[in-house]
Amino acid sequence: MTDWRLKDEEFKRILHCHNDPDNEMVSVANTVAEIVPHLKANPCWARLPASILAAIATAITFHSLNRALEKVYDFADDNKIWLGFTPLD
Repeated sequence: MTDWRLKDEEFKRILHCHNDPDNEMVSVANTVAEIVPHLKANPCWARLPASILAAIATAITFHSLNRALEKVYDFADDNKIWLGFTPLD
């Protein structure tokens, strides 16, 4: 079992609440608008590389956002940041 050092249960809530597969551009824009300030303000992410934040900030498709988020998940795993569960509808 992993010994998580930090928790960010808000991260997945943000991703979940803006996930609209029928409106990709708006969904990604809304996610980026909320997730970037969250990552900048949350102490868990203080050492997140600026290049990852930039990749998220410039994402305009699900594909580009997901590629950037893969790096966030890798960072979370490496730094033992618990991201919580995806909320239910």
